[in-house]
Amino acid sequence: MVAAEVKEKTMSYIPLYRKWRSQNFDEIVGQGPIVQTLQNAIKGNRISHAYLFSGPRGTGKTSTARIFAKALNCANGPTPDPCGKCDMCVRIKNGHAVDVIEIDAASNRGIDEIRDLREKVRYTPIEGKYKVYIIDEVHMLTSEAFNALLKTLEEPPLHIIFILATTEPQKVPVTIASRCQRLDFKRLSNPEMVAQINKIAGAEGIKIEDNAAALIARNSEGSMRDAISLLDQLISFSGKNIKHDDVISLLGTASADHIFEFGDALGRGDISKLFDLINQMVSEGRSVPQTTKDILLHMRNLMFAMLGSESVIEESSEHITKLKEQSKLFSMDKIKEIMKIVSRAEIDMKWHPQARLLLEVAVMEACSASPAPKEETKRIEVNKAEVKSPVSFAPKIEEEKEKKMFKLSDLAGKTMSKPSVPTAGNIFELKSNWQTILDEVKKKNVFAYISLHEGEPSHFDDGKLVVKFKKGFAFHKGRLEEAPAKSAVEEAVKKVSGRDIKLECVIENAAPVPEASASKVAELFGGQVIS
Repeated sequence: MVAAEVKEKTMSYIPLYRKWRSQNFDEIVGQGPIVQTLQNAIKGNRISHAYLFSGPRGTGKTSTARIFAKALNCANGPTPDPCGKCDMCVRIKNGHAVDVIEIDAASNRGIDEIRDLREKVRYTPIEGKYKVYIIDEVHMLTSEAFNALLKTLEEPPLHIIFILATTEPQKVPVTIASRCQRLDFKRLSNPEMVAQINKIAGAEGIKIEDNAAALIARNSEGSMRDAISLLDQLISFSGKNIKHDDVISLLGTASADHIFEFGDALGRGDISKLFDLINQMVSEGRSVPQTTKDILLHMRNLMFAMLGSESVIEESSEHITKLKEQSKLFSMDKIKEIMKIVSRAEIDMKWHPQARLLLEVAVMEACSASPAPKEETKRIEVNKAEVKSPVSFAPKIEEEKEKKMFKLSDLAGKTMSKPSVPTAGNIFELKSNWQTILDEVKKKNVFAYISLHEGEPSHFDDGKLVVKFKKGFAFHKGRLEEAPAKSAVEEAVKKVSGRDIKLECVIENAAPVPEASASKVAELFGGQVIS
């Protein structure tokens, strides 16, 4: 008997994200314009035959589609306020309505499924007033399936409503999108998510700290479903009382104090302290990629604190005060350079197995990125002292720019009859523009970018750019010698330099392979030299 009761209780548990799914238009969080559009369409009898719901995950697309289906088929409807109690509303809520068909396009993406749909749309609704087809992740359909859907979507029977939901609207063919009324769901703001988290926690009898709710919202990146799922997980982890430290432990993120210590060490260029902090983070089981994201967010907040744009920093007033104080350790140029370096490391972590190593290299590079504010101020003051008038200053600036800047197009030569071949002296100019070339390669082929990032331009050899790799990096050399990667690099160099330059990859200090003579080969194989 006891075992049966336990089984019944276990089977009756409903995850919070399902329990708290919006059931009417008033419960939809953060999508006011869309709710108003759909309600007004019902009131004015201007219901479209097809809708395209696009937006990030967890923002309410499918929930809104179900509520709209309720509003159309409610016993009191079509109505902008479905009762939620009639037979049709209950059946739609439980997923048992015959006339509301949900299709997962990720697993039913072929032409056969769409042909079957075309056959069934001809039949009138059995229970309600409208037959509603909700096609989730519609961008996953094949080209043939989209073509099969096209005519039906353009002129469906009057009793059919199509609702296409997608997280990637750019992948939906224009011919399909143009036949739908498009509604774009936005990411939820942190205050909207915090309010909903507190509402759910209060209704479930859960006590949660304000900064814990804020951290849940921030890490959910605008997805209410992710936030509620994380809250559910935290209840299992820490019970009825959720603290800020519980969220940090579960997420594997770094604490605010830890991140501020990172900021201090970066601002002072204290590499030894940074290494100690990374080691401490790893010893405590923190996630290196997550901490890297936290550092990026912290630098972003420091930048806005320095600019006086506190309204875009979603933190407490006490936290913002500390940011303002710490921002005095940085110049704006240094913050921007650190963000570039750490962002590059975060991207590389998706492909590189040693995330810790990438972060350590990144902080070393960041510490030498640019001078501290005091040194920069001093340099500016010296430059000002040299300036006697605006007229004399302008030519000086242009002269300095001309000294520092160059054009890779000069590598191509100026004659029309016979272009000059790049010489070894041009390699210094190429190296100065190397980051620009890397950025162009990244746009074309991320794998080529990762491999090219591990090498360095060495010299020109007979019109070819020679990229040198250290011993142990033969994998990256081999990848760049493959056609797609090699082509991406050569196209990037051409875009920056203005001319065709072929790529050649070598391993540093690789021992040359001795050339065997014909007589030695003949002796080895017992043959005879005939010519």
